[in-house]
Amino acid sequence: MRKILPSLHVLEAFMPVTGDEDFLVREILPRVAEISFYKGIELPLVFGRANQNAVRRLVEQNRYQLTQWASPNITANGLMLSSTDRARRKASVAYTVELIKSAAQCGAKNVGLPSGDDPGDSEGDWLRSEAKKALFESFCEISHAAASFEGLHLTYEPLDRYVHKKQLLGPIHEVMEWFADLKKICASFYIHWDSAHEALAGINLIESLEAALPYMAQFHICNCVTIPWHPYYGDHHMAVGRAPEFKNWGYLTPEIAASILKRASNADAVPGVDQIYWALEVRSHIGNDLWEAEKDIREFMRHAYTLAALEPDIETT
Repeated sequence: MRKILPSLHVLEAFMPVTGDEDFLVREILPRVAEISFYKGIELPLVFGRANQNAVRRLVEQNRYQLTQWASPNITANGLMLSSTDRARRKASVAYTVELIKSAAQCGAKNVGLPSGDDPGDSEGDWLRSEAKKALFESFCEISHAAASFEGLHLTYEPLDRYVHKKQLLGPIHEVMEWFADLKKICASFYIHWDSAHEALAGINLIESLEAALPYMAQFHICNCVTIPWHPYYGDHHMAVGRAPEFKNWGYLTPEIAASILKRASNADAVPGVDQIYWALEVRSHIGNDLWEAEKDIREFMRHAYTLAALEPDIETT
């Protein structure tokens, strides 16, 4: 059986303060490190050299697996790796490579990348096909540039195509067919699976997970409302409620999370991935007690481990 280790998605759990890089590094991360439960952390990109060095020290001292998400930076700058405009695609690749350099300076193991917007059905599937070709080319170029950073993985998270995020690569089986070809050329690329996008697409979660497992490096369990008429419908990284009931309006229960953990723990080994890390993806908002929100996340994760008869910090044999 595989190790399934807990990670804290700091970018989402502490969203209201993550825009202040100094505050994040000096005030939040040291307190996170005092919590012995987590074996990994997920962060935004960090650009100040002193802050990068501080993150690296914290990662090394705590033996964390560090994941950093480049997706928000790429999107915020109006760039898109699947653009069929050659100049825009080239600019997107060049900027992404610089982001990867920043992540490597922090000691990152994984850097998460986006696909870009779905061009839609207006001209049949031709636009999607061209965008997929452009994304394939971009990922290959980025993989080549990232090869100088030994042990650095690049991850792609399939998002939904039709409900909320409306990204190019969404339906899981379609993603896996495309990704299998990419993996043959770019060994450093892996899948980051997320339960919410699959739930929103109406796909059985275990079936979706099993499709991703041969290429999966890590995953998120994320709550969402799947009822189209509900005001919370969509991928809003919503809370899971408080112990012991964990009541909420979404689909996610500790039992569902436990079934995902159990299946992942029984997966075959993936080359280059010694153990799988996961995070409960919950977004905090201004006015929330951020440390109480973190505690709710941790309690849900602990309960899911208990239900799955797994331990968060020892090998499951």
